[in-house]
Amino acid sequence: MLESHFAGRGLRAWGIRAAALLVMASGAAFAAMPAQAQPEGEPSLNEPGGKVNVDENLITELFVNDEDLNTVLQLLGVQAQKNVVTGQSVAGRVTANFYGVTFYEALEAILNVNGYGYIERGNFIYVYGLEELERIQEATRTRRSELVKLNYVSAQDVQIFVEPMLSEKGSITVSPETAPFSLPGDVPTGADSFAAGSTVIVTDYDEEVDAILEMIQLIDTRPAQVLVESTILQTSLNEANAFGIDFSIVGDLDFSEFTGSGGPLSVVPSLIGGQGGTLVGGTDTPIATPDDGKGGGVTSTVGNTAGPATFRAGIVSGDFAVFMRMLDEVTDVTILSSPKLLTLNRQPARVLVGRKIGYLSSTTTETSTTQSVQFLDTGTQLYFRPFISNDGFIRMELKPQVSDAEIREVTAVGGSAITIPDEVTNELTTNVMVRDGQTIVLGGLFRESTTVTRRQIPFLGDIPILGHAFRGNDDESIRQEIVFMVKPTVVNDQILLDEADRALATIDNARTGIRKGLLPWSRTKLTAIYNVEAQELIAQGDYKKALFKIQQSLSMNPAQPNVIAMRENLVGQESSWNDSYLDEIISGELESLFDEKKNNSVSNLIPAKVQGARPELPPTYQGAQTTETAENSQEFEGEGADSSIDSGEFADFPIENDGSDDE
Repeated sequence: MLESHFAGRGLRAWGIRAAALLVMASGAAFAAMPAQAQPEGEPSLNEPGGKVNVDENLITELFVNDEDLNTVLQLLGVQAQKNVVTGQSVAGRVTANFYGVTFYEALEAILNVNGYGYIERGNFIYVYGLEELERIQEATRTRRSELVKLNYVSAQDVQIFVEPMLSEKGSITVSPETAPFSLPGDVPTGADSFAAGSTVIVTDYDEEVDAILEMIQLIDTRPAQVLVESTILQTSLNEANAFGIDFSIVGDLDFSEFTGSGGPLSVVPSLIGGQGGTLVGGTDTPIATPDDGKGGGVTSTVGNTAGPATFRAGIVSGDFAVFMRMLDEVTDVTILSSPKLLTLNRQPARVLVGRKIGYLSSTTTETSTTQSVQFLDTGTQLYFRPFISNDGFIRMELKPQVSDAEIREVTAVGGSAITIPDEVTNELTTNVMVRDGQTIVLGGLFRESTTVTRRQIPFLGDIPILGHAFRGNDDESIRQEIVFMVKPTVVNDQILLDEADRALATIDNARTGIRKGLLPWSRTKLTAIYNVEAQELIAQGDYKKALFKIQQSLSMNPAQPNVIAMRENLVGQESSWNDSYLDEIISGELESLFDEKKNNSVSNLIPAKVQGARPELPPTYQGAQTTETAENSQEFEGEGADSSIDSGEFADFPIENDGSDDE
């Protein structure tokens, strides 16, 4: 083993500096001390050789004044019983007083102030100059390579972090980057691409390699996950009010002449066109108006009585017709969207709940025109990327969006009609800081539009009170508001497991509820009833009736692997039939049902090995797979339950004689 010691290096660098300061301070102090103040028993500074003492623990006391370096090293070696070897180039003078220091601290201090260092090899200590010592150490250093398997961080990121830590002769080799996700639909993929995890190979000297491995261990940590819950609240209030009166007066005409052309309010337009209409056998038949060349009419349509209304009234009497319209309509719409998405720290994510609107896109060149189908995403969308900090905050890059599309046709350059989607959107793009688990309002939009429409007959509509008969009023007020809120939460494994359990329970309840709605004579419901009854009988220890219920269930639906496994466990004999070779060969689901002992399920029923004896089963028994509860079902009883089973065939479990056999 080779150990080198020189200025600024070694594990005892602090001892070197301390001892050097002590040497200088001691020399100055002794130089200034009067001769009569020297402690009794210590050698005189002018005495050749001074005093050097090293005990069995290598604790050294040294008092020298302007002594030759080689002499002092020789005295230290003799006292410590160390083999110190110096070269011809080693020379210098030493003045020092050491109290209670180790041998190596004294040696380093003496050599350091004279510009030397040492190497300990075996039982010898070799003293060299610092430059020569560095050359020796560089020549004896060896490099090694370490292969590191990364779990989370990419090899390229590790390379960026550790390259500055390499020495001039060090190197780092990383595995190639993962190719972009591509999965052609007609051929397999992969070829000879690198399929293992990210790998880094570091080659350098021991000190650098150890530091790099420690750095990789610090940065290759599992990233946190963020659950982002976004709430988008949309409200819309539309209010419409209208009031209007229309009238029509004719002379030398009859309103029946305008039945097929629009009714009494179409008198004047029919006169302008010279053509009215009537009903002949239920069919609109055009007629000349007026047929005798005489007639007249006055019509007012300022009330727009044909428009939307919640109340209409009309009177037709002789040559006069009047109609009234009133409208009072309020539409209140509230839309609450709450998309949720889980993603890794610093990774972008997107959720879309809506529709992809397809439209044709044309590309025209000098020689051809190519059409392709493009899609526009509409609905509720959320784009985000989280950045988790150590102080409990999360920086969020966010873009919530609510949009809709309106398709319209336009004429292209060549004269053909193409479709173009117009996107009607409410969106927000921001970058915010949010505390973990806190909900904040990102922003919103409030828009109000009020439209007031007045139509009237000139002059007559301005008459107070009576003018309402010659006016029409339409008022419309539209209020729209949208609010964006977001709540990011850093989740751990336990939270994810709890949410998964709740989701599975919800799905299971939904499946159970759907099955409960089946007709009483459906095969699924009847087999579920038999299975539940069998489980209850097994829990009670009545294996004979339980086996009968199982056989009834399998007779209706043989494709029930769990029930088949239950029967095999009761009978102690394995069936050769299986509905899925995949489960039998690869998954081994039937075997695992009896290996796993949890939830007091059917897998706890272990067939007895002794003929005619079976251990007692748990007092409670619940099926692992059947969740329905048999409601309004009657337990099967009667002679068939006993006579259908030969007790000699199932002698590996006890058959209690409850008197049913005698019946």
